[in-house]
Amino acid sequence: MVKLVHGEEEVELAILRGLRLAVLLSIVLLALESVGAFLSHSLSVTADAVHDVPDILAFAISFTALRSVERGASERFTFGRHRLEVFAALLNAALVLGTGLFFAYEASSTILARTTFAGPVDPIWIVVVALPSLALRAGNIVSLRSIPTRARDLNLRSVVLHLASDLGITSVLLATALILIVRPSLALADPAAALVISGLLVWDSLPLFREGWEVLAETTPRDVKLEAVRAALLDVPSVSEVHDLHVWAVCPTLICMTAHVQVREMSMREGMEVVRQLRDRMAEQFGILHATFEVEAAGGPH
Repeated sequence: MVKLVHGEEEVELAILRGLRLAVLLSIVLLALESVGAFLSHSLSVTADAVHDVPDILAFAISFTALRSVERGASERFTFGRHRLEVFAALLNAALVLGTGLFFAYEASSTILARTTFAGPVDPIWIVVVALPSLALRAGNIVSLRSIPTRARDLNLRSVVLHLASDLGITSVLLATALILIVRPSLALADPAAALVISGLLVWDSLPLFREGWEVLAETTPRDVKLEAVRAALLDVPSVSEVHDLHVWAVCPTLICMTAHVQVREMSMREGMEVVRQLRDRMAEQFGILHATFEVEAAGGPH
């Protein structure tokens, strides 16, 4: 198992505590909004309540993935289980997208039929549900955002994104309740709010699909410019040429690279010092902590 250093163990514990809190609060919200959906007859509250179910699954999946990563590398998983974080994030995105599309259909059907979802909507019950939901979700996202930025991998960002979109959804619910209190005749405000909520869910899932695909396709990470990496390598004394340069991510927080570098004729001790300088530079400038270099003598075959 990989040993955690420089506070990484505390960071991992903070992440796991945050995810555990997210699961527990989502269960509380599911119970609260289920009762609120029944009493308010609101499609928008129903959409938010049902959306809590994939939330619970998504947070639990993220928690399980991170616990698996803690097991470190093995003979079978030589890079550890970091890719589980990416798969968890993609599954989270799929759950959110599916929920959004389902309720987009329901809301559109209700609007076209010019009716309500389950009878007259009671906006007071929407307020009763939305206010504590807003407080619980805000507290949860503050807890997760207190985790250092370097530890917020794709998996954890997917959870924070869930909670950020949930805050937006709760704001939509409060706005809908206010409209219906002031103008009870605007009954279509509720399915319209459900449609807005569905759109938020679909929109929020798209960046996670994109980032997850980029990791699985082993593209060069977006914040790493290959020419800048090449220039930094060539800036190390004794390095005259760089070729066969590859940079990819096992997960967004574990960036790897390989490269062939040509140097002047030197002893093995001097060559190892050059490699040390190359690795230090990659770690400091680009956050690449797993760099492998093949050193070649200048003028030799590639």
